[in-house]
Amino acid sequence: MPFLPYEARKFSMPLAEPASGLLSLPLAELIWGAITVGATPISMGGTPRPLIELCWRAALIAASLEEDPSSGRWVKTPGYRRLDPSEKRAVSYFLGMTQAKIMCERLLRAPHLIHLDTYLAMTGRATRASRPDLIGVSLPAMDITIAVEAKGRAGGRNDEVTRKAKEQARSLPGVLSTSSALRVASVASFDPRDHWEAYLEDPPGPFQPLDSLTAGSLLAAYYRPLVAALLEAQDDQATEDGYTTIAQLPGIDLVFGIPTFIVTIVRTMPSAGLVTADQLRGVGATLLEAVRNRPLASRGETTGPYEEDSVGLPERPRPYTGLDGVYIGLGPSWLQALR
Repeated sequence: MPFLPYEARKFSMPLAEPASGLLSLPLAELIWGAITVGATPISMGGTPRPLIELCWRAALIAASLEEDPSSGRWVKTPGYRRLDPSEKRAVSYFLGMTQAKIMCERLLRAPHLIHLDTYLAMTGRATRASRPDLIGVSLPAMDITIAVEAKGRAGGRNDEVTRKAKEQARSLPGVLSTSSALRVASVASFDPRDHWEAYLEDPPGPFQPLDSLTAGSLLAAYYRPLVAALLEAQDDQATEDGYTTIAQLPGIDLVFGIPTFIVTIVRTMPSAGLVTADQLRGVGATLLEAVRNRPLASRGETTGPYEEDSVGLPERPRPYTGLDGVYIGLGPSWLQALR
C-alpha cells in the first residue's frame, strides 16, 4: 500500500494522528478525496454535469499519480511529467485540493470541506474578497470551524508558497454556532525523487462568523453535487442493508455510494441553480439533525456493499468509506493505476 509522508506544525488543537510521519493512503481513499473535495457549482450559468465531473476527477488522479513499488510512495506518472508548465499548474492545484481534503479528514476529523465561494454563489452572494479555498467543520461535535488554503506544487515546497498559504488561511470566515476555529495552510509538493508529500501549518488569525453559513447549510452544500451525480447515474439502488444508496459506473469501473438517509433529505432541494436561504436552512437543519442522530463512522478500507459478491472474480483494490459516509468501490481495472 502506498504511503504519504507528512508534517503538521503549530496546530492549536490535538491531532488524530502524530504530527509527522507516514500515512497509509490506498487508491480508493485517494479517489474518494478527489471526487468529494469542494462543492462544485451546479448549473451556475451552464448545463449541470455532476456525474461527468465526478468521473473526470477520478480519472485525473489516476492519470497523475502512481505507486512507486521500490519506495511505497505516490509519485508522478509519466503523463504528469509530460505536461507543459501551465497544464502542470492546473493539475498541481487539483492535487493540492485533494491532498488537503484527505489530510483534514485524517488529522482533524473534518471530511466535509466545501469551496466557500461556491457556497456564496449558490446562495446568490458571490464575493471577490480574498478567502481560504475550503471551509468545513470538525466531527463529531461540529463545533470547530476548519478553514483551509490549499496549494499544490509540481516541484518542491518553498517558504514563499507556505507564507502565501498561511496569509490566505488567516482570512477566516467562521461557521455560525461553532465555538472556535482552526486555520490550515496546506501545501502538496514533490521531493527531488518525485515522491508526493504533505505539509500543513496552523497560522494565527481572527475569527469572524459568516452570516448564513451554519453547519447544516454547509452539509447541504457539500452533499448536493454528490447526490446529483449519484441520481444522474440513473441506476441507483439501495444495498441489502438499506443503509447505502449506490450507483454502478461501469464506464470507469467504479461503485459510488452515499448513505440513503442523506440522499433522501438532499434530493428535496433543487439539484441545480440557486437555492433560497429558506430552502438551504430547512434542508440543512434536517440533515444536521439526521447526521447527529446517525453518526457517520468511517469504515476505512472496508468490505463495502457488494464485496461479498466478488468471490471468484478478478482481484480488485479494497474499497473505502470516508467519515462523510461516501463509499468508493473500485473494479479490477483500477489495479493498473497501482502498477
